[in-house]
Amino acid sequence: MKAAVVYYSRSGITKKIAEKIQAKFHADMIFVEPEKKYGSFPSAIIRVIREKKGKKAPAAKTPAADFSGYDTVFIGFPVWAATVPDFLQEYLRRADLAGKRVIPFATAGNNGREESLAALKALLPDSEITDYFYTSMTEKADADAWLEGIRA
Repeated sequence: MKAAVVYYSRSGITKKIAEKIQAKFHADMIFVEPEKKYGSFPSAIIRVIREKKGKKAPAAKTPAADFSGYDTVFIGFPVWAATVPDFLQEYLRRADLAGKRVIPFATAGNNGREESLAALKALLPDSEITDYFYTSMTEKADADAWLEGIRA
């Protein structure tokens, strides 16, 4: 399996899972950055709420990669406002992941499991989304056990 890990991590929690994936599958890492950093947790919450009320989605600074050489793409993100961060959604709209196996992994405070998966399915209708991993402060999941269950 030729894999890439596309992820964003503000606090480092999602990054730790991305690094485990990289180590197990020898995957290439692609860190997706917002055009403007989100800063501290309280300021990030305020900004995300403002962005959700506005009509213009924030953009990703990271250019879309060429995924033609990959068969599997892991997508990692923190759940914000019960879904995939808007700038990461904007990045995924620009990425050509049609026909790819997409394996999402999400970290959350306590909500957004189904909403974030639904958002990915809407963004990537021509991808095979499998093996979704979700962990939160209230619903702890074991990333190592999840990785063991993923077929190459």
